[in-house]
Amino acid sequence: MRIKKHTNKNEYLLTPTGMWVRNYTKSVVPYVDINRLAKEADFALFLKNEIMNNKSRYPWVDREGFRHDKAVIVSDGHNFKAVQKELAKLNKSVTIIAVNGALAKWTATRVPAYYVVNNPYPECLHYLPKMFPKCIASTRTNHTFLERYRGVKYRYLPVPDREYSGTHNHEVTYQIDDYRNPICAAIGLAYQFGVRRLLLACCDDSFEGQRPGAEQLPNGLWQYPQQRINHGFIDASVFWLRRLSKEIAVRSCSGGLEYSFAPYIAPEEIVTFFEDQHGQK
Repeated sequence: MRIKKHTNKNEYLLTPTGMWVRNYTKSVVPYVDINRLAKEADFALFLKNEIMNNKSRYPWVDREGFRHDKAVIVSDGHNFKAVQKELAKLNKSVTIIAVNGALAKWTATRVPAYYVVNNPYPECLHYLPKMFPKCIASTRTNHTFLERYRGVKYRYLPVPDREYSGTHNHEVTYQIDDYRNPICAAIGLAYQFGVRRLLLACCDDSFEGQRPGAEQLPNGLWQYPQQRINHGFIDASVFWLRRLSKEIAVRSCSGGLEYSFAPYIAPEEIVTFFEDQHGQK
């Protein structure tokens, strides 16, 4: 594990795939992603989405004062149907935050409290759900998706990288390090909400059965090698959250590579994790 202090006054953790994840728990620093994730070909699309979403004047999420000390971030990864049944058993004090395709595939009677989205491309329309909890979207999110989303919508401002800073806005009190990944965005938002116990549910892109170009994982599942990049971003985001306080507990019930900073628990342990206020690892 390597942490470096940058001349821009930020701390960054190096992931196994060579990416840097900023210590987003420090607020009195410039917000800068040093990875250069934005591609020049996408700049015009980002800008169009930002302009259109700004015109719609969706409220900024940081103005709302949302507070949640227990939360689940649920994606639509491996074993989603089984894990979803366990999430439905959770006490209402646990906030459910859906990302990726989880909301579009949701079947439980309990509806998630939030949907976090940051996909700038038209493919985002495939994620339009049949239910509409509060949506928290990056300013770069596909503007047509947000126009068609019928629920209450909020904006967050993503931390800029060195290649693309986007439209400048000084209205917000914080920005979110999302690395173009909604799970990372949800972790950053959970931090801002004051989370103390957090579960990553189905936050993976693994699958059963070999496919061309896929690699087999130690647990027998498969994934494509590029998914290691996202895995590193998510794991490092959890690292900074847990480093903030020994009282913050994070677990994972996800089927892909194990997270170094979010120990794995089985689906049947989910309810107990949120009931148990001790036994932290």
